[in-house]
Amino acid sequence: MNSQTIMMIGGVVGVVGLALAIFGIVAYMRRGKKISSRIEHFVGSKVEINGDSNERRIIAREIRGSLYNRTIMNWFKKVLDILGKFEPKKSVADIEKKLIIAGNPSNLHAREFSAIRILMLIAGVIIAFMMNRDFENITRNSILIGLAIIVVFMAMPGYWLKGKVRARQDEIRRGLPDALDMLSVCASAGLGFDQSLQKISNYWDTVLGFELKRVTQEMEMGISRTTALRNLGSRVDVEDLSRFIALIIQAEKVGMSYADVLHSQAIQMRVQRQYRAREIANKLPGKMILPIALLIFPAMILVILGPTIPILMDLF
Repeated sequence: MNSQTIMMIGGVVGVVGLALAIFGIVAYMRRGKKISSRIEHFVGSKVEINGDSNERRIIAREIRGSLYNRTIMNWFKKVLDILGKFEPKKSVADIEKKLIIAGNPSNLHAREFSAIRILMLIAGVIIAFMMNRDFENITRNSILIGLAIIVVFMAMPGYWLKGKVRARQDEIRRGLPDALDMLSVCASAGLGFDQSLQKISNYWDTVLGFELKRVTQEMEMGISRTTALRNLGSRVDVEDLSRFIALIIQAEKVGMSYADVLHSQAIQMRVQRQYRAREIANKLPGKMILPIALLIFPAMILVILGPTIPILMDLF
């Protein structure tokens, strides 16, 4: 084992050890915050229950939050804000739209996500430099591996965001036929469209239920139903839901029955879901060829031809 391989292994072990140490410190600080919050809750509740006006009032602390949030996280957010300013405005708008569709995972914003991509790129460059810092023994393979590491680190945040967007859209797409059935039942029972949305959003703890609840909240704030539904369509960017919203808006304009529209749309959505499931099932044989050829066929050939290898060696 040469010195370059030993240095690379040592660097990887060092990075993993540093990540575990940071994770342990964060977990310990969060645990302490939970314990202190529970103590404050139970101690403060006794004073509130007694209701004695002669009790000395406890003045709230001006400094709030844990030491971790006030120092490390605050500094990290400032670094992200500084690095995020280098992202072009067009790219920031595109990233912000994707984050909204993904449901704002980890409460990220576009500039913070851009800063994370820059940090991942810097980390990839550092690892590639550590692998190729011995310029005397540098090889073509090590250079290619370093470039591959840089590309992978740079593309990881984008793939992560795409996965979040795809997963959330698929969940909304799968739950849409059931939501339309429930809306149809509520409308047939005599409830209006707004009351049906509110009824479903109160008892349905899913991504689609959360989005429907947001629609009802926007309507309670004075936004029109058409605008709230269009905001929902642009917020989730699901083709089936956008088509349904367009039909609801058209039905409201021409005075059609909501129950009939909802019932027909539920049937159509279920048929489309069946076709989509069949399409996924038809793609499985092609996707299974590679793992079968790499994992199953060699094992089968070894089991079948393995006992004959000593006989063939004796013959030749």
